[in-house]
Amino acid sequence: MRRMPNDTIIVSVGSQELVIAFGDPGLPVDGHGGNDIMIATVDDGPSSLLFVGDEALLEGRSHGGNDLLVATVQGRLPYTYFDGDAQIMSDQARGGNDVLHVEASGAIYANVYLSGDAEIAMTGEAKGGHDLITAEMGDRSYGALSGDSGSLMSGNAQGGNDVIGVVQAGLSGSASISGDALVTMSGDTRGGNDILVYTIGVDARSGGASLLGDSGYMSDNARGGDDVLIATVDGNPDSTSIVLIGDASNMSGNAQGGNDFLLGSERGDWLYGDASTYAPSAAGSITGGRDLLNGGGGNDQLWGGPNSDLFVFGAGSGQDVINDFDQGNNAAGSTAPEYDVIDVHAYGFAGWAELKSMISDDGSGNAVIHLTANDTITLDGIHAADLHAGDFIV
Repeated sequence: MRRMPNDTIIVSVGSQELVIAFGDPGLPVDGHGGNDIMIATVDDGPSSLLFVGDEALLEGRSHGGNDLLVATVQGRLPYTYFDGDAQIMSDQARGGNDVLHVEASGAIYANVYLSGDAEIAMTGEAKGGHDLITAEMGDRSYGALSGDSGSLMSGNAQGGNDVIGVVQAGLSGSASISGDALVTMSGDTRGGNDILVYTIGVDARSGGASLLGDSGYMSDNARGGDDVLIATVDGNPDSTSIVLIGDASNMSGNAQGGNDFLLGSERGDWLYGDASTYAPSAAGSITGGRDLLNGGGGNDQLWGGPNSDLFVFGAGSGQDVINDFDQGNNAAGSTAPEYDVIDVHAYGFAGWAELKSMISDDGSGNAVIHLTANDTITLDGIHAADLHAGDFIV
């Protein structure tokens, strides 16, 4: 296997410029990319920068190097694209363990697209590396970050175990963050065990993001990894919109979710243990993971999804709603019983008898658990009489 040299590439991008650079141009089939350092300064926009850690196409048994891609971005309307290894990976190609970072907190209307392995597609038996991907975003900017593919994973492609962190430093902005493929996982693909963290900074007035543990869509026999999704709001913005989804927005066919951990912010968030919508190929063909959901503070909306899940509530959890307590399998067309559990240990109840006295039905017949004067949990479609001690950790 031919190994390419370790290169250092430094570029500067000005207004109305397009700069494209590859870490290992001419990498042969079955070759091994070098461990390259690629550094850019974007001084103004509109402009476009594309860094590819190795070559446009990795095929055969090609292997990407362990590359470092870094950019400092300023100005108005700059576009930055980083592909840790290639634009397309196929056959038995392997991605390197890459580090991608964009500092764009001083930019306005910046667009940042970071893919840990391949921007367009991973097919065949391609396998992603274990990548670290971070970005700081300025005012009215958008980020799209994926641990492996910026669009598609198909065949038997497998995602790496990636860490992705995004900070919204500007007054407003948004991000789409996916642990594996930003758009679609199909065939027999497998997601990695990823960590996704989104932070709204102290100066923000509004912000939002969607965090997907695996992909936007999972179909066929795609399987999600065991992911960790965390949202944090450091300041007190006027509005936020944060959605955490353990696997994919839509799961269809025979897709299988991973065992995910979701931790919301101190604002009102929406948390889905597996997906927000389901299209099973047959009753119960979609399998959910055993997920842990903690909305944090604020008034949260929670869906565990198929399979038995754990809902955790800490002091100051707000007025939350569990929308599918013991009902998540129904969304996948299954009548199999599930056994969700609610952890309210942080509230210091003496036992089930005391907690039971705090549960009553609201005007719509939904059970409401009164934790404190300000903290409640509403169980949509569940009556107080349906609950028993085994439903809780006290």
